[in-house]
Amino acid sequence: MTTKYFDKLKDPRWQKKRLEIFKRDKFKCKYCGDTKTTLHVHHKSYKSGNPWDVDNSELITVCEHCHYEIEENKSSGYKYSITKILKLNNWNDDVRIMFCVIADKCVMKIYKNKDMLIGFQFENDITEIIKILNSAKNGKTS
Repeated sequence: MTTKYFDKLKDPRWQKKRLEIFKRDKFKCKYCGDTKTTLHVHHKSYKSGNPWDVDNSELITVCEHCHYEIEENKSSGYKYSITKILKLNNWNDDVRIMFCVIADKCVMKIYKNKDMLIGFQFENDITEIIKILNSAKNGKTS
């Protein structure tokens, strides 16, 4: 009988491997730096076999929000090349703003809990957008 993948994630060998990756990455999301949100270990690529047999270089610590973005963009047909995710969480407890650079495009998404309220694609440099939002967040207007 074949063990389902989800069941393999409960295996002590995977749990040990998962902890190794968390420790290596200092219990911090490698995309946005979050240390407070639930952390996951993301497989950069999948090969047949067991999840604990994957080389550590193919595993990365990500928060649940960034993991969702990674998987969402992979399944939507975008060339999977998220290079940066910035999360601004402090606007409201249940609202999060995320910026992703996906296939050379800057995408901003606003979520309330797990539901995306709106998404934008920008042609501007992401650093300018971040400055504007940080100013707005701090109550400064230009």
